[in-house]
Amino acid sequence: MASFSGHLYGSAAVSATAALGVDSLKWAQPDQVQALFFLGVVGGLLPDIDSDNSIPVKVFFTLLGMFAAFLISFSFVEDYQILELALIWSAVFLLVRFGLFEVFTRLTVHRGVWHSWLAAAFSALSVTDAAHHFGGFAAWESWLAGFFVALGYLTHLCLDEIASVDLLNNHIKRSFGTALKPFSIASPAASAVMFLGVLLLAYSAPSIEPVVEAAGRFQIQGLPLSWSSP
Repeated sequence: MASFSGHLYGSAAVSATAALGVDSLKWAQPDQVQALFFLGVVGGLLPDIDSDNSIPVKVFFTLLGMFAAFLISFSFVEDYQILELALIWSAVFLLVRFGLFEVFTRLTVHRGVWHSWLAAAFSALSVTDAAHHFGGFAAWESWLAGFFVALGYLTHLCLDEIASVDLLNNHIKRSFGTALKPFSIASPAASAVMFLGVLLLAYSAPSIEPVVEAAGRFQIQGLPLSWSSP
């Protein structure tokens, strides 16, 4: 598999290229283009969330623990004193960072369902739905966000497959085919649950009409460089 720095630089290069394309086509505002680039890089690190000792999974659960701790402790701000709130914050953070993390690592297998096209779709649709329903973004902006996550995610999977081929010794490693796959045959239950999640997310996703309109207007020849966002 590719290294952490390889995934970071690879996803950054692909996301930067895509972001420059979006900016040249005027599909997003400059500050939005920067956010899209960031989402692409995050998407490029997401597949390794199923690795027990990977940097992305530790960072993810640390941030998730902090977010949950603040959310819950602030809900009790009028009922408890500062010391009690600090204890609640610490308890929630430790529960998520170490307790939930331990459960997650026991239930997931590296190069399992999270290394698949299905997981890429799940992650992209999750971001699309969250941007639209919780972030208040328009359908077009939400789909762009999801696209960049998917782009970074698939870049990660492709890099893993490329790293599985040893060009110098002219042989293929045993890890070949375990990253860029439609779903995980070795984890049928996890794949089934994630497939159900994809269906639910697709059902609740914003209108795809702006994307369809953009695809219909996109022409290789005579493409207007000052094209405004749909």
